[in-house]
Amino acid sequence: MTQEERQTYFEQNGAYPIEESDIPEAERMTPPTAEQIIEGEAIRLKLVAKQYLKDTDWYVVRKAEADIAIPDDILALRQQARLDASI
Repeated sequence: MTQEERQTYFEQNGAYPIEESDIPEAERMTPPTAEQIIEGEAIRLKLVAKQYLKDTDWYVVRKAEADIAIPDDILALRQQARLDASI
């Protein structure tokens, strides 16, 4: 953007447009690498699995205290969550 275009933008909007060159190098964000994305997804999966286990722990307590069966679908999902949380 030329200086003249910047000035026109300022006059129309009351502020100068931010350009890449306006941001100090140390403050520029770079997109994550493929490895960082994979690592982040693994962390997210673990957190989701641990939260699922916490949210369904009451079934286990109910089984221990009142001997009421845990539904099979919950048992299967908890088993998968334990595997996901341990990766």
